[in-house]
Amino acid sequence: MKLSILDYVPIFENRNASDALNHSIELAQLAEQLGYERYWVAEHHQVLSVASSAPEMIMMSLLEQTNHIRIGSGGIMMPHYSPYKVAEQFKIMEARHPKRVDLALGRSKSYPNVFAALNENKNQPLQFETQLNDLQKYFTDEVTKPHRFQTLIATPQIDSYPDMFILGMSERSVKLAGRIGLPFVIAQMGQEPQQLQAAIETYKSTIYQHYGEQVKPYVILATFVITAENQDKTNQLLNAFHLWLIRIFYANQPKSYPSIDTAKNRQWSDRELKKMSSNANRVISGSPYQVNAQLKQLKNDYNVDEIMILPHVYGEANRKRLLELVMEYCES
Repeated sequence: MKLSILDYVPIFENRNASDALNHSIELAQLAEQLGYERYWVAEHHQVLSVASSAPEMIMMSLLEQTNHIRIGSGGIMMPHYSPYKVAEQFKIMEARHPKRVDLALGRSKSYPNVFAALNENKNQPLQFETQLNDLQKYFTDEVTKPHRFQTLIATPQIDSYPDMFILGMSERSVKLAGRIGLPFVIAQMGQEPQQLQAAIETYKSTIYQHYGEQVKPYVILATFVITAENQDKTNQLLNAFHLWLIRIFYANQPKSYPSIDTAKNRQWSDRELKKMSSNANRVISGSPYQVNAQLKQLKNDYNVDEIMILPHVYGEANRKRLLELVMEYCES
């Protein structure tokens, strides 16, 4: 089973952004040693407890500090950006580290004030499909086909270009990924199994409809995963995770990821306990053996090519051990 990592770059309680970024480098190095396929960084704006507001900046640090694992964005939210500038950034990373760069793309606009701040002075937003086509033009140095910037070349000119992926959960994103013929990444975020199944089947059928056997569909399924050496520690990590997940939607969201002690001493309200229960199906948890079984079940149930785990738990040592346990039991 192919396994990969998606990192939010959490800022733990009593830590700062520098600590978070340094830890993510160490985690990527460990992921490489353990045999994970790829290590991606999420894009989050105005979430004070994570340091992943500019994944392309973090990616270059990770590329420089690893040797062969693929490094990527999970993803770049294109409503905020110029395709030309994104192409330049990723061509530079590809030039420095050929055949190791992944570019996963999404259409999320984030919070309204974030979208407004990132789109000041823009006259007209581009359609997501237009942006994807633009990126393919700039990556391949295409200057012969009609385009509003037909002769424009994104520099530097290089011999390879990043692998592109589409992120999404909506039918619109699913069909777009299939129409363009790109790999598709979908997250298990508590939706009904039939919704996940329908999305994946729609993607595959759209690929076959447009390309026949010329383009093979490729699906990555992402999910939060929490496990530890024993059930007590797993439960402690789960409580801290659920406290973080609930509180990031508060008006006074936390400036850091809450510690195990903070979660243990929390006086949970009835509303919070109900929310925790409703969020339970957003995460795979249990003993390493149970997690392994659940991940394999996911792969088989949805017939996906790769599982991407989100090791979003408290503590540097706990995150490292989680990666070790997942790989150890999946290989056994």
